[in-house]
Amino acid sequence: MIRDVGDKCKPNDNEPNGMCVLITDCKIAIMAIQRKNFHKFKRCGFKGLMEIVCCPQISTDKFGDIEEKSERVADRECKKIVENSIPPLDLHIIGGEAASLGEFPHMVALGYESPEGYDFLCGGTILSDSYVITAAHCVDTLSQIRPAIVRMGVVELEDGKRNDESDVDISEIIMHPNYTKRQKYHDLALLRLAKPIEFTSNLNPVCLYTSPNDPKIPLTVTGWGKTSNTRSIRSNILLKANVSVVAREKCTTSYTSWRKLPDGISDDQICAGDPQGLKDTCQGDSGGPLQGLTDSDGHYRLVGVTSFGRGCGSTVPGVYTRIAKYLDWIESVVWPN
Repeated sequence: MIRDVGDKCKPNDNEPNGMCVLITDCKIAIMAIQRKNFHKFKRCGFKGLMEIVCCPQISTDKFGDIEEKSERVADRECKKIVENSIPPLDLHIIGGEAASLGEFPHMVALGYESPEGYDFLCGGTILSDSYVITAAHCVDTLSQIRPAIVRMGVVELEDGKRNDESDVDISEIIMHPNYTKRQKYHDLALLRLAKPIEFTSNLNPVCLYTSPNDPKIPLTVTGWGKTSNTRSIRSNILLKANVSVVAREKCTTSYTSWRKLPDGISDDQICAGDPQGLKDTCQGDSGGPLQGLTDSDGHYRLVGVTSFGRGCGSTVPGVYTRIAKYLDWIESVVWPN
């Protein structure tokens, strides 16, 4: 079907509607020709000898440059993770079970210096070869002790002695600019590593969940936290448990009149739990991932970061910082270019 300048069209099967314009007026097509000697957009027709192309509705990034797609940086990075990941080779969070080596290759433990070596008190998630994401309250502690190392690529923490095969120093801690210790909001921090990670079958970054909608599938929490709600017993083995998303309205009723939640549960947070109260995150799981297989490629997406709860192993859902609400900040730090 021949179209003319100004007609609506579809640039290709995967693009939203575009507009038929002269090739000289389609900057993204000109850029493609300059880079690759061809463009991929459908032809509408000709005006004299001038080609009319179906030009997509382009967007610009924060520096005013044209982006070839409106796809998020996090989604592009996820495609790289899926393409380049090495298949894994193949006790509890409250009510959880042991995880296998390589099952959660993005899961890490944060080590805090102690007289005996390191205490592993929080979790985190690998985003790239240089960055880990965790909860802000894990690095802004009451005792002002900050994590010094990240232990990765393992399911068993073993002792607190440094292990150069699994431990990497933290060179910089970047708190979310809106986080304050007085409240429970914006509970995120990024950790820049002293040296890039070399990925293996047991050590890989996670994809980010970029949809604003709550996942409908069961999600999984992982951590080396407390395994008892009555005794101070921590797990030395990485544990996992399935939880389900709890609607914000229902979750808010469990956290009314909290001084540190003046606005209740915000849409920057997501709640999840076990209706029977058998599976839950607990102390020591903070900063770790709330994740799910939300796509068909077999790779977990990071939906939330463990923030806080009301006790352990109860029917009250835990609260997690919702990753989809912080993509701009994460992308600007982790993938600035």
